[in-house]
Amino acid sequence: MRTCLGIWLLSVSLLTPPALAGDRIIARVGNEAVTQRELEAALAQSPDLSRSKILELLIERRLVLAWAASKNITAREDEVQQMEDSILQRNNLTPDQFEKALASRGEAIAFFRENLKEQITINKAIGTALGGKVQVSESELQELYLETYPRQTVFDVSHILWSLDPQASVEEEASTRLSAEEVLEKFLNGEAFGALAREYSQDGTTSGSGGRLGTFREGELLQELEALALTLEPGEAGGPVRTSAGYHILLLNARELSQPPPFTEVKGALERALFNQKEETLRTRWLKELKETTYIEVFADGG
Repeated sequence: MRTCLGIWLLSVSLLTPPALAGDRIIARVGNEAVTQRELEAALAQSPDLSRSKILELLIERRLVLAWAASKNITAREDEVQQMEDSILQRNNLTPDQFEKALASRGEAIAFFRENLKEQITINKAIGTALGGKVQVSESELQELYLETYPRQTVFDVSHILWSLDPQASVEEEASTRLSAEEVLEKFLNGEAFGALAREYSQDGTTSGSGGRLGTFREGELLQELEALALTLEPGEAGGPVRTSAGYHILLLNARELSQPPPFTEVKGALERALFNQKEETLRTRWLKELKETTYIEVFADGG
């Protein structure tokens, strides 16, 4: 069973200090207390999260650990050591360097290992609770593949633009449209579109390249231009069509359907994405059940 802990359980770096005498209790989860000191420590390490979100995560952590204890689920010492060794290796640290790094933050290695043990226990608890319940079928993967990589029409187009303000007068509109119609007639009579674009187009970006706008997928062209492109065959030009920029004559150079990547190349990534999505749904439902069957009290100033 693959398990993604997610931020809702707090990462192993989000260490929570042991309770001290006089430490104010801000929430109770069953027989366990969440203290002000824990909340402040968590906030300091995850300043991007709100106070209420951190408290929610601490409560969920307590819930899962309590469930694990009820099922006699815990982390073995060799599992803790293996995880610690992995952390040291990833950070290129010796054990001595690691202990000094922890000490510089006011943390003891024993405290770190206890938190590490909790994280492994949480991971094992989730695996036990959700194990075997997350299934991804081939048909679901095929459906997700079609949704993720739809076949789309791709246009390669060129244009000739006569710039015109949206608030142009009726006379300006008529004069500009007539100019565009005359140039379209020249194309229909055999003159090269590129030469006409270089001579007449007021689009300084594309006129030098014969008016070529480029390649666009559905939805990327201006709506008016895409609607016109859909009526043309490759090599045909149409218009004039009015957009907010002015009047265009549009040449369809090519139109084809996009080719999605082969299913076999993306199947693994799609499977992981769908698995994680389903697992998250089940995990959320499981947590909800734990909350509904556990006494939880958050005091007025706890959030």
